[in-house]
Amino acid sequence: MTMEGTQAADARILARDRALSLLNNITTYVAFAAVAGVGILGTVSALTIPGVAASSTSSATASATTSTPSDSSSTSSSSSVLAPSSGSVSSSSSSGVAVSGGS
Repeated sequence: MTMEGTQAADARILARDRALSLLNNITTYVAFAAVAGVGILGTVSALTIPGVAASSTSSATASATTSTPSDSSSTSSSSSVLAPSSGSVSSSSSSGVAVSGGS
């Protein structure tokens, strides 16, 4: 190979390396932009969709009672009864909210 041939090959190798480096940088920038976009979209969605925050200070209590039949020939059974909750559910919006897709 001649001197001009090796210089041309070296120039192509350097051009290829610079192009790959540029492509790697663009890929990194696009990945960071996508993550930032998802974060911004999530924040905007959370701020604009009306909802009610769950309160961790109120607790609903349930009591269970067990009863057995007085007839000794039948098998004993137990039943559980849940007491109504003392907490209330409120909405911050004046219109109703429809939920679909439940199964």
